[in-house]
Amino acid sequence: MARLRVHGEVVPDLSVWEGMAVDLAALHNGGLVTACSDEFYSSPNNVIAPGLARHQAEGWETARRRDGGNDWLVVRLGVPGTVRVAELDTTNLVHNSPAAAALSGLDARVSAPDDPSAWFELLPRTRLQPDTPHRFRLPAPRPATHVRLDIYPDGGLARLRLHGDLDHGSPPA
Repeated sequence: MARLRVHGEVVPDLSVWEGMAVDLAALHNGGLVTACSDEFYSSPNNVIAPGLARHQAEGWETARRRDGGNDWLVVRLGVPGTVRVAELDTTNLVHNSPAAAALSGLDARVSAPDDPSAWFELLPRTRLQPDTPHRFRLPAPRPATHVRLDIYPDGGLARLRLHGDLDHGSPPA
């Protein structure tokens, strides 16, 4: 055989995790960054890659902003689920970590991702430290298919982990 082309999208079987927490955003579990404000230094998909980042280039790092906005990315979860614990890891980002971050969720099974009113707060704007793995128990978890990470004003993350429970609705849109 000279060539094999397979078209479609891989859908992981996470049924083995039934009743246990799983990283819903992980690349190896089917998570994918679908949008971001800046990929100047590195791919935003690095932030959901397996393992730990060995240096800052293995995470997601943005250029310095010259306006009043902030940088962000959107992760389509591998499977719909309820995120209960978020890990925002700034390891290796000593001089370019964000000052703060926030997380919002969306259930694309009931609302369109381009509808700003459909997004709900998972983690309010929270201060971050450089070169530190941060873990936050989310105060009001809800089922989601997408999570938006906002960093203020810019910087980068080594890894983003979104631990939670599977939701057995239809797959994300």
